Amino acid sequence: MDPLTAVTAGKAAAGRRFAFYVSVQLTSVLVPGLVAVTCLAALMLHARHPGDAGAALGEAVRALRGPAMVLVDVSWLAFAYILGYVGRELAFRLLGLAERLSPKHRSSLGSLHGELEAVYGRTALRRCLRTHPLLRHLLDPAHSASTPAQLLRRPGGALRGGNAYEAFTYAKLWLREHNPGLAPDATEAEINILLSTPAPLILGTWALITLAPLSVVAAATSALVAAATAALTFAQVLRLRRTECWEALRNLVEDHEMRLAAARLPGPAFPAEPDDEEGDTGSDPDAAPGSDPDAGSGPDAGAAAGAGAGAGAGARAGGAGVGRQASGAA
Repeated sequence: MDPLTAVTAGKAAAGRRFAFYVSVQLTSVLVPGLVAVTCLAALMLHARHPGDAGAALGEAVRALRGPAMVLVDVSWLAFAYILGYVGRELAFRLLGLAERLSPKHRSSLGSLHGELEAVYGRTALRRCLRTHPLLRHLLDPAHSASTPAQLLRRPGGALRGGNAYEAFTYAKLWLREHNPGLAPDATEAEINILLSTPAPLILGTWALITLAPLSVVAAATSALVAAATAALTFAQVLRLRRTECWEALRNLVEDHEMRLAAARLPGPAFPAEPDDEEGDTGSDPDAAPGSDPDAGSGPDAGAAAGAGAGAGAGARAGGAGVGRQASGAA
């Protein structure tokens, strides 16, 4: 890749990341924060003027003119952003507590590796992990023990440090850089948006019960509906968290196989691969001899390579001789 193309591609990738960050901040922080701060202001105004909150609000709006209105608007947006960010972070903390109490929603290295192998087969998974040796190391259950350093590197939100998180991050960053269409950005955005809803939902229900002339039954029903909605939201996010990790690793394997398929498109039909049907015997049918960094080296390996080359040359010579004899006989 020439330098100009590399710079252009880097700027395009940076633009995509910045646009994704801005959209997530707007939808999961600022908009819910505006709803929450509006409900909070209505509750405070009702507490200050219990019987005439509407008239007090109209008088306050008429009193604001010019620079005072700009200052109020900027302060309103800033407070909304802070309240939205704090509300989402508290929801992430509750989500982390729910994940610790529900072990079935955790993504372990053994389960991730086993699911990938069950879906895509051992051969395809070995090909992908040979291309990504760091991912092969991270998905190895032998390296799953948590260390004090991993505990210090605690990620944001409800994420927990460890090799499962590092493998997920590696796959997500690779896809964002090399194949953005397969990156799990939509799932990440959905998780952030869903976790930003509890704060405005709670304050909105509180404002509805306080300001609207509801009966006791209607108020209790509103509170129950809000609680059920929040519980359903957390259940959905628990499912999406594990789905996001699985999608990143799954899409990385599919990206690898798609690249291999694209490289083979102009060529002949695929050769027969008995290993895909009878199980992996430890060799990769697509790998060239000596391409596996884990393959042994030494006199035995050299002798085997020499014997294979000699056998191949003998077979070609024999085939040529047969062809000449048949031609002479004709």
